[in-house]
Formats: sequence, structure tokens, C-alpha cells
Amino acid sequence: MESYTKLAIVTIVLVATLVTEPMATSDFLICGVTFDGLKTCQPAVAKDVDPLPPPTPECCAALTNANMPCFCKLKDSSFLGLYNIDPEHAMELPGKCKLPQASFHC
Repeated sequence: MESYTKLAIVTIVLVATLVTEPMATSDFLICGVTFDGLKTCQPAVAKDVDPLPPPTPECCAALTNANMPCFCKLKDSSFLGLYNIDPEHAMELPGKCKLPQASFHC
């Protein structure tokens, strides 16, 4: 229960930061990836899109320093849904990009 509470607090802080932080800056990081980098990946992880387009080279480059354990903590939160991101599709990106994190499992 304590870990769930911590996760909920982190999620609330992230959402509050996203709402109040200007999004024009590429310095804003989420789990080691810039906000702009995440935006390049959004089409490849969107909900209710069939077929999904493959991730772009820009998306894959943005994920090279991704903190996968951090993304795993967000996987079951409502945070990803705010941006129309399907968590299952998002977890497939490292493999599709052939990144070292591809072998990581939540």
C-alpha cells in the first residue's frame, strides 16, 4: 500500500508539473527523455490506432537514454492516458528501436 501511495504522489506531481511547466522547452525531462522526444514517439504509441506507424528515427534517438524502470512506474498510471499513449505500445518501443533496453521487462 505504501508503494502505491508513493506512486500516486509521484504521478500527481508529474501531472501538476506538466500542467504548469511551459512545454516549449526541450529541457523538460520525463524518465530521462525530453518532452519533445516523447512527442516524436506519440504516433507510434497512440491508443486506438490500427495499424500503428513504426517509431521514427527521431523517436528512437530520443529513447536512447530512457530510464525504463521509471517508465514502468508510469505504465499503470493515468498519466499516459492524458497524452493518448497506450502503455503496452510504449513498452514495445525499445524493441522496435533495437535499443539495449529492449530486453528490459517491467
